[in-house]
Amino acid sequence: MRSLETILVVFGLSLATVSAQPAAGRPKLLGVEVTRPNIVVHGAYLIRVEIWAIPAGNGPTPGQAVLLGRAVRSTVVGPKEIWLFRIPSCATDTRLQATEIFAQAFDVTGVSIGKKSLPFEGASAVHEALCGAP
Repeated sequence: MRSLETILVVFGLSLATVSAQPAAGRPKLLGVEVTRPNIVVHGAYLIRVEIWAIPAGNGPTPGQAVLLGRAVRSTVVGPKEIWLFRIPSCATDTRLQATEIFAQAFDVTGVSIGKKSLPFEGASAVHEALCGAP
């Protein structure tokens, strides 16, 4: 009889754990865009968002990525988060001379859940999107 009680308690606890997980939601990186003066990242249940650049030059590779900084959540935690990263001064920040800008998002355990790039290819297009006329 004691074994049956133990099994029922364990089963009840496992159900509580399973039902609690969907309430928290799965972390997702939904998109990234430029809305000056910010790079705007859309996601769900994220703990951290970093903005990276691949510098212009000879043969850029992902290994050469440079961290521009961390975005700041502007909404409450949930399924429709908005993260903002203020675009640095184009006149003084040479890191913006890049062929690609991307956001990398992390879940609550600090594990990267993926990255999404801005929809611009090449140094000229990236520079125009970040620094060009509005």
